[in-house]
Amino acid sequence: MSYLFRGSRMTRRRGAVAVFVMVMMVVLIGFATITVDVGVLYNTRADLQNAADAAALAGVSAYATPEMLQVRLGKNVSENLSYVLNRAERTARMTARRNASFNGKGTILEEGEVRTGWIDAKSATSPFDPNPDPADYNAVYVHTQRSGESVNGPVKFFFGMIFGKHLSSVSASAVAVYDDHFSGYEVSDPYSASVWPFTISEEQYDNWITTAKDGFTWDMDNAQVVPGPDGEVEVQLYPDELAPGNYGLLNIGTENQSTTALGDQITGGVSASDLELEIGTSALTFFDDNGNPVNYEITGNPGLKAALEADIEDRLGDVVAFFVHDNVEYSGTNVIYHITGIRFARVMDVMLQGTSSERGLWMQPVVYIGPGVITDPGAPSSDGVGRISLVR
Repeated sequence: MSYLFRGSRMTRRRGAVAVFVMVMMVVLIGFATITVDVGVLYNTRADLQNAADAAALAGVSAYATPEMLQVRLGKNVSENLSYVLNRAERTARMTARRNASFNGKGTILEEGEVRTGWIDAKSATSPFDPNPDPADYNAVYVHTQRSGESVNGPVKFFFGMIFGKHLSSVSASAVAVYDDHFSGYEVSDPYSASVWPFTISEEQYDNWITTAKDGFTWDMDNAQVVPGPDGEVEVQLYPDELAPGNYGLLNIGTENQSTTALGDQITGGVSASDLELEIGTSALTFFDDNGNPVNYEITGNPGLKAALEADIEDRLGDVVAFFVHDNVEYSGTNVIYHITGIRFARVMDVMLQGTSSERGLWMQPVVYIGPGVITDPGAPSSDGVGRISLVR
């Protein structure tokens, strides 16, 4: 009898364990459902965020184009702005398509999911203005989604269907901005554009911007300068009618630049050590944290040496930076330039020999967003120099 009782009790225990195991299996399946399917949602949203970020950054690059520079200069505003905004939206859409989300194909942006406009780059919470003045466009907003109503389709669960949950929706958004509050430039960045030891008066440069002609084209496909107009004017930096000797060469890092030293700085740019010797730091600062201008007194020589022509020719097609000044003090060849900033341009042509009407140095102004640029909320708008970044 004792054996029979013991067997009955063991049978009941086995039954209880079986029920417990079944209950725990349901619980474990539930946890697996939550873990896997929540992971799917998390990964999908991360992918959509990456697509939105990439698309916004690609789209906002349209504000750093020659066409947008023309808009800011007030030239063919309607035509150029239309091109810029179309390019911003088209580039954003193309970039999103190259970024797939979890278990899906490339992300498609639908109507209204790309918006161009303006935000205050000084404030991350600035409202998005979709209809600013033409020259103020600086931002691109992108929205990405996976849902039953979107062309990208919903997110499909792996285990949720066990509990009757098959699909879900997830979305992301990003805003990128072209911040042109240019405050300084770091020449030590190995990929930054070369800074040349040249300076031109601000007034003369501004005059050239509004009156210059268009005689050269930068052939991007073949990476060369060719004759003929391309819609972008060339500033003739030499001769400078407002400078002594028609131009300004700067002594950066030495009291008296030889032709060889100047040639080296044209070929490789003013070095960080050159600047440190001249101004005490490798970073040029033109506006402090409070937005106050910072200027430099740099000695130099009037004129432009014909022997430098070969060095300049070797840099044709390259984007470089040069200085501008608002005042100059001189007595003979002893010249002091009051430096107020730098400008960026592509080297298009040079002729330092021949008659006065033949000589010249022609540069095509560009919008520069490359390495080395320092921005600060306190600096004023520069129009042509800035950084592209995500703000939210």
